[in-house]
Amino acid sequence: MQSTSAQIRREGFTLMEMLVVIAIITVLAAIAYPVLARIRLNANKMTALNRIKNLAAATNSYAGSHNGVYPDEDAVGRDDNWNSTTSTTAEKAWYNAIPRQMGAKSVGDYVKANEEAKFYTTDNILYLPGAQYPSKLKQQKPLFPIAINTKLHRRGIDPATGEKSTTGLKADLNMSTIQLPSRTVLYLERGLPGEKRAHEAISKSDYSGSCKANAQGFVARYTDKGIIAFCDGHTEEVSGKDLLTSTGSIIWDDTMVNTNPSAIFWTADPKENPNPTP
Repeated sequence: MQSTSAQIRREGFTLMEMLVVIAIITVLAAIAYPVLARIRLNANKMTALNRIKNLAAATNSYAGSHNGVYPDEDAVGRDDNWNSTTSTTAEKAWYNAIPRQMGAKSVGDYVKANEEAKFYTTDNILYLPGAQYPSKLKQQKPLFPIAINTKLHRRGIDPATGEKSTTGLKADLNMSTIQLPSRTVLYLERGLPGEKRAHEAISKSDYSGSCKANAQGFVARYTDKGIIAFCDGHTEEVSGKDLLTSTGSIIWDDTMVNTNPSAIFWTADPKENPNPTP
């Protein structure tokens, strides 16, 4: 009987043994967490890279079948809401035209089917799992973690005044007018409300989740870098400091096209200043 009791006691765990096991588990978890986080980050980056690259390719294909004209940057000249994505003017907006070009659902298609919630799932080709969608805002309007370069589309000339149009909508953009497609931005990862800023000069209002953006809306989701697609279809990882000066202006001067083969441009004519006129 005594032998059996002693055997039972030997088969149990002492407090010290339990503490050692807990310590080992804690150390292993501490080692595994950053590894898993890095794996998830790389997976999110690959998803973003593939989706943005596919969007660029489909956009060029769309332009090729529409007399060289790119899709519109939006429908109403300002941040589009759920209703405006189903309007007649939204048919040519990139977020409708390009997913349909790819055989996928557009934003307007989700709205017409009363499936706005599915817009924020991996089924949507404009959804990025690495983006931080704010739960309080994402049901109010479509939030875009990818945007078309708004500096490409320029305001048309009002025939009545001979001046640039003051309406929100812009003139058609023909791919033939893009002088340096291999260095001109077509799509970029753009910031959503509350995401970490890619550059200290970026303001909170720049991260609106709009369907259009320039360098000041760029977000870096992958170890301080994000993805942009150029008009020739290739993609690159860049940081906020690759795009913006310390004061928040887009990096540019009219000599870059001749002196810097890796320069990044935002306008169809690389010698056109992408920054607002003071």
